[in-house]
Amino acid sequence: MTFLFGIILFLIFSYFVIGVFDIRQNIFVKSINSVGKGNICLTFDDGPDPIMTPKILEILSRHGVKGTFFLIGENVLSNQELVKQISDEGHSIGNHTYYHNATFSMSCKNKITEEIKKTNQLLEQITSKKIIFFRPPFGITNPNINIVLKKLHLKSIGWGIRSLDTVTNDSIKLYNKVKKGIDKGESIILFHDRCESTLSILENIIIYCHEKGLKFKTINNA
Repeated sequence: MTFLFGIILFLIFSYFVIGVFDIRQNIFVKSINSVGKGNICLTFDDGPDPIMTPKILEILSRHGVKGTFFLIGENVLSNQELVKQISDEGHSIGNHTYYHNATFSMSCKNKITEEIKKTNQLLEQITSKKIIFFRPPFGITNPNINIVLKKLHLKSIGWGIRSLDTVTNDSIKLYNKVKKGIDKGESIILFHDRCESTLSILENIIIYCHEKGLKFKTINNA
């Protein structure tokens, strides 16, 4: 009986851990993790970055591709013209919290609500567009986040391909990892527009997607 109880506890704990750390499982928060067969969606987290984001925008513009940017409130505050450029050029914008602290997911519902609302108000003031998309920092979800998102009528956005551009600076390794995900049909790619490594492969990834006949979508028009 003790052994069986231990197994049950282990399974419950494993389920909880998977639910918290793998947004794709939709255990605590139902997230959009795909934009459908034949489509591809480029998403960029943690911006806007005054150095890297304009370079990302230039590549996207040159290839006629629209992306989705999940922006951090405190970065938005200091780069408002860049946020307006992202919006004016037809890219989608989502909320990525105000501070992007590692402790965000452990906060109480009031703190989570306050931070999300503060970011949304700032983004909507700059873009004059309603913000309805949210991506939790590190993809961590839990029941409190779910309650807040429902209350604020926001949609959670996950991914199919986690590039790990924040982990490796090896452009060849990064390109091959993302390419493998594209071949598997996992259509939402997670990049960070503060990473040199993303800049180093973005154009080649776009070209590869075009060669495969994939259609680029933003979260707004998926």
